[in-house]
Amino acid sequence: MGSLDTFSTTKTHLGYMRALCSARGLTRLVWQQQPFDDSDSQESGVSRETITQLSAYLAGQLTTFTIPLDLSSRSPAAQRWLVVMASVPYGQTINYADFAALWGNRKASRAAGFACQQNPIPIILPCHRIVQSSGGYDNYSGGDTTHPRDPDNVKRKQWLIEMEALNI
Repeated sequence: MGSLDTFSTTKTHLGYMRALCSARGLTRLVWQQQPFDDSDSQESGVSRETITQLSAYLAGQLTTFTIPLDLSSRSPAAQRWLVVMASVPYGQTINYADFAALWGNRKASRAAGFACQQNPIPIILPCHRIVQSSGGYDNYSGGDTTHPRDPDNVKRKQWLIEMEALNI
């Protein structure tokens, strides 16, 4: 697991999720459609709490995550994108240009899309809430390593947006 100290894994109806944590907090949420190769959890309080909060969120019972995050391996610009992403309220969506404007440059919508694609902690840092200017969504990197336009990835984004809309 490299320099990461702990991890916890769970299976959800959206796939398998693994919370990777350092001593400072959650560093990454790995989300895939196949089981992880190893099953030996090296859990910590943060990794277990991440899985607990994810389960409550996916059940429509949690709207705000309270997990310590460790974004120290990201560049200052990437950290700023992720902080802005985290400010998008539960149950709401914004378009890439508005996301870029919140970051400080409305013309940086391509960079906003790249920030979403590079998000190391999907769901908790809600890149799924960033949509096209038309309000549509035709790409999402959460849930698998396939192309962001893969219909199954897009369905996962749609499910998250619709689940939040039902629970606000």
